[in-house]
Amino acid sequence: MPTIRRSLGAALVALSITLPGAAAAQLTPGTRVRVHSTDVVLPVIGNYQGMRRDTLVVIEDGAGAQQWTFTSANVSRLEVSAGMKGRNKKPMTRWALIGGGAGAALGVLTALALEGASDSEYNSALSGLVGLGVGAGAGALYGSRAVEEHWTSVPLPRRVGIAPTRNGMRLGFSASF
Repeated sequence: MPTIRRSLGAALVALSITLPGAAAAQLTPGTRVRVHSTDVVLPVIGNYQGMRRDTLVVIEDGAGAQQWTFTSANVSRLEVSAGMKGRNKKPMTRWALIGGGAGAALGVLTALALEGASDSEYNSALSGLVGLGVGAGAGALYGSRAVEEHWTSVPLPRRVGIAPTRNGMRLGFSASF
């Protein structure tokens, strides 16, 4: 039976490494985090300092950096920075709309100018539609180059805490290695 116990132990170790909660235990002081809480209107972006009892401690980024403390009960979401990435939907959409509008206007103006300068007749609506498509494509391509910070949601590291429940109080504690 020793081989069964060894394989079971190896399976448990492999399972604990691949569990999603394993990433939360790796949250080290100095990690860039974004905290969504009921205590503040906008999320606080800063460096994770650690947990003190049942309180999350973050030092805010920026010129007016201050230390923020959030109780675990008031933190609605904790996110870790995943780095700067391109091809974001918001700037691509914005620049596609700008490029589409400019392209449509330029297409209509070009059709009207060419029609007045020659004996040929141009369809202004079709020229505007072609300009819209070309401008939107060029705008989306330009907008895809804009980089923004991406965030990954992680569970809040918990130590020891007492939380009220419907039937009384709940004592929670955990240990990480």
